[in-house]
Amino acid sequence: YAVKANSNLAVIETLVRQGAGADTVSEGEIRRALAAGCPPERIVFSGVGKTDAELAFALDVGVHEINVENEPELVRLSAIAAGKGKSQASAIRVNPDVGAGGHAKIDTGYGDSKFGVSFDEAARLYALAEQHLTGVRPLGVACHIGSQITDLAPMEKAFVKMRGLVESLRAQGRTVERLDLGGGLGVPYHGQTGLPSPADYAAMVLRVTDGLGVRLAFEPGRLIAGNAGVLLS
Repeated sequence: YAVKANSNLAVIETLVRQGAGADTVSEGEIRRALAAGCPPERIVFSGVGKTDAELAFALDVGVHEINVENEPELVRLSAIAAGKGKSQASAIRVNPDVGAGGHAKIDTGYGDSKFGVSFDEAARLYALAEQHLTGVRPLGVACHIGSQITDLAPMEKAFVKMRGLVESLRAQGRTVERLDLGGGLGVPYHGQTGLPSPADYAAMVLRVTDGLGVRLAFEPGRLIAGNAGVLLS
């Protein structure tokens, strides 16, 4: 569950009891997930602008995975983890150059966005982490192409490219065990119909990743919270 969608502790706790983990983008969100009873091994730390203090906190807590946005963050994480005698499970966030979303400001997958690295850069960083950085264990790749997505076609296009990246990295001798496929399905506001359902999304993902042999992760948020909330003032 993407905690940023609604960080109310009761909401997080309800979803944790149903078996969900927490996708977090700050120390505060990690603390909220823990307070709501989410075990550290079900917490992913994502997002741009992670501070050294936040990375250190995530390491001390023992989160399941840190999704790394760029080379400076990867190097900082490795140094902090090595200083603690740890090696942190990580994924490299890739920009698949496929944008989607209900508004330009929530379209995170196009080529010149600030999120993630290119496919060529991902391969280089994966090799750097595996061969030269003792504080990180690269175990997978991640992407997130936007929010409020009402058409599965761009998602499928991005996920096909991500599958190709996994296969390419493995061909280079890299260990790739995890694939985080981000992007949020659209909320049917105002009685809107014809939007893809979670079942439609799942069928598409199963088709695209068939036989790939990875552990899949997803971080829906607003589709869950947006359909269930009211604003009281």
